[in-house]
Amino acid sequence: MALFRFIKVVSAIILLLPLYAAAAQDIPRLTKLPLGERWYSISKEKEQTGFNRLEIRDSEGGYEITVESGAKMTILGFSRDATSWERYLVNRDLSLKSFEVDEVIDGKPMKLKGEVTADGVRVSITAAGSTKEKTLKTREAVYPPPVVNIYPLMHGGEKGKNLRLKMLDIEKVKIVGVKISVIGVETPAGGAATVHLQNDLYTFVDNDIWLDLNGNTVRESVRHGLILTQAEEGETVRKFLSTRPLLKRR
Repeated sequence: MALFRFIKVVSAIILLLPLYAAAAQDIPRLTKLPLGERWYSISKEKEQTGFNRLEIRDSEGGYEITVESGAKMTILGFSRDATSWERYLVNRDLSLKSFEVDEVIDGKPMKLKGEVTADGVRVSITAAGSTKEKTLKTREAVYPPPVVNIYPLMHGGEKGKNLRLKMLDIEKVKIVGVKISVIGVETPAGGAATVHLQNDLYTFVDNDIWLDLNGNTVRESVRHGLILTQAEEGETVRKFLSTRPLLKRR
């Protein structure tokens, strides 16, 4: 009887092995970015206050990523009014090659243009009627903001894993470190599976992100939903923008 029970236990373990293997592969390792255009609403306390448009195209040796966004809101007594147009050229591993940015933050316009060199990121900054050059020194790969969410899916993200990268902060014009934590795959009742991530882009505030298994951001929540970025149909966002044309940069 003891031998019989042993055989049953071993058989059960063998049958379960494929299930555990499948579970370990729930978070896919993507080999390319999801191409095309996607639209997002930005809301504060469930009231839409802005938008984001993301477009990804194939480019020679990598990708061209264009981002257009605008938002106007007040948080903890501080008013925030920002619009931007951004274009990035990245390598196949998502590391930055070159970029250009046209933004207005709280009424102050600024234009950036730059490229990655052997010494770091060389940037031309035009603001307040003058232009200056600076080099953000680093010998590590640098990544633009639009690829931070998808980075773990293309670099071996697994449940419980922490990844770190250097990101170009276009508002502060500096390179910052970002920590990304892979929470795991979540499948809500009646919904599709998503990969749940967290990052530390905002000091002392939780930033949660959910992506579909193709790498498209579905939802991003700052401070447990205080600020929510949500995937939308393009027509829905365009209707919103028709009533707030000042949110568009171009």
